[in-house]
Amino acid sequence: MITVPARAEFLHVVRTVVGSVAARNDLTIDAIEDLRIAVDEACAQLLIARGTELTVRLEPTPVGVQATCSTNADVPRWPPDGVEHSLASQVLQGLADNVAWERMDGVPAVRVAKRALGSTNTR
Repeated sequence: MITVPARAEFLHVVRTVVGSVAARNDLTIDAIEDLRIAVDEACAQLLIARGTELTVRLEPTPVGVQATCSTNADVPRWPPDGVEHSLASQVLQGLADNVAWERMDGVPAVRVAKRALGSTNTR
């Protein structure tokens, strides 16, 4: 898990950590880059909520890596209305194998997962 200030200039730190964890869990170079970009996009969407911190929890799974990105923002509605039709959602769907916009422990979160090469189980 990594927590950084909720500012765009800290997203490079998150991308570096995501790349390292993904590389240690048998993801291909392309899958690593897809996960890094997906986490970056998820965090960018969470920055809109105007929290003070971004947290990314990275979990190896039996089939790859899952990243749960969240912010401590106090927003009345999450996910935003119409998010499933947004460009951000389309980008995330194209990069990740699974995407979920959710509340986690009462705060806004976006969960993305990427499978390792040869994994066919979709959980």
